[in-house]
Amino acid sequence: MYTKLIALSAALAAASTTCAHGVISSPPRRQPGTAFETTCGSQIYSQVSSDQYGNQQGEEQNINSQTTAACQLYLCKGLLYADNESNVQHYTAGQSVPIQIDIRAPHTGVANVSIVDTTSNKVIAGPLYSIPDAYSTAHAIPANQTSFSITIPSLGSQCSTAGKCVIQWWWDARSIDQTYMSCVDFTQ
Repeated sequence: MYTKLIALSAALAAASTTCAHGVISSPPRRQPGTAFETTCGSQIYSQVSSDQYGNQQGEEQNINSQTTAACQLYLCKGLLYADNESNVQHYTAGQSVPIQIDIRAPHTGVANVSIVDTTSNKVIAGPLYSIPDAYSTAHAIPANQTSFSITIPSLGSQCSTAGKCVIQWWWDARSIDQTYMSCVDFTQ
């Protein structure tokens, strides 16, 4: 029995690492919290809390009666500014911002980094960095796909209020129908 439990634990540990995919690891990205749980439901909250590297399509599979109309899975994976007020960064126009991406399971696709207005879920600047052959399974992932810098454009007053704008890393692996994203709240 003990041997079976160890084998089961090892299998579960392996499964948890193979279902993970990618996130921004720096600067601080949006995290799940109580506002996210209230808006998107406890099943989606549990899924994202246990594996922040997952994709939006996986979240969609857990939409249920607890999921409110305000849950926007294709805006920062549904993660909310209300849970991340202490993570807001401040950048100035022309500032170079280093971005680190952590990929745990590659899938060939396209990726980019843009500035998104969270009120409209529209790109207002960018892409600031594009990767046309992103995180390919056909070759080693080049260092410039996981460690690069973006230059913050002049955005006027559009991003002067915390929670209004995010730096969004977006990766679409169309061949397997999976989309990943991370958001960094910032002001200018």
